[in-house]
Amino acid sequence: MECTHYMESSKLFVPVDRPFWLDKDETTGRDTMSMTLTDRMTRGTYLLDDGPDRPAVICLSCTWCDDSLKWLPLSPKERMEVMLKSLGEIYPNVDIRSHIIGNPVTVSWENEPWFMGVFKANLPGHYRYQRRLFTHFMQDRLPEDKRGIFLAGDDISWTAGWAEGAVQTALNAVWGVMHQFGGATDATNPGPGDVFDEIAPVELPED
Repeated sequence: MECTHYMESSKLFVPVDRPFWLDKDETTGRDTMSMTLTDRMTRGTYLLDDGPDRPAVICLSCTWCDDSLKWLPLSPKERMEVMLKSLGEIYPNVDIRSHIIGNPVTVSWENEPWFMGVFKANLPGHYRYQRRLFTHFMQDRLPEDKRGIFLAGDDISWTAGWAEGAVQTALNAVWGVMHQFGGATDATNPGPGDVFDEIAPVELPED
């Protein structure tokens, strides 16, 4: 796992009094704001509401990779100030600040303890590492002192960052635990380990 590549990501959220972005712009007749993708510092801005006239949340910024690293030296309030300035240049007639009703909450996954980043993203040449992770539930082929711990989660799968991969590897791990304790699947409903040799990812030579 230490050989794999993890993506950086930073997000910042602020609570607001209501989903004011649904107010109609008098000039255009459109919503005052919308989900915003930009080449400015904020990169991605997302609007989350729970119905009209109820408190809501704005993800002022969602960034990835080196864009995320730029936020690391700044405190949550400093980040918010930069983000509001950037969004003010996109929406000069919208006073976002006047709707904020609480302190900003931020996370930079690469800076969190016990995280290596927001999720795994394989780089060229990482196929072997990924295959070892994904097939780890087939433990009959491991030395006896390496058996008994089963890995699952989206980062173990081929589709890191998505729930589908987490579910798939969880099913693999359940089969592995069952097999470890001498259990077996119904012959009419084989598990992933029962058909592993037929569907396993291609194994490349190590050299």
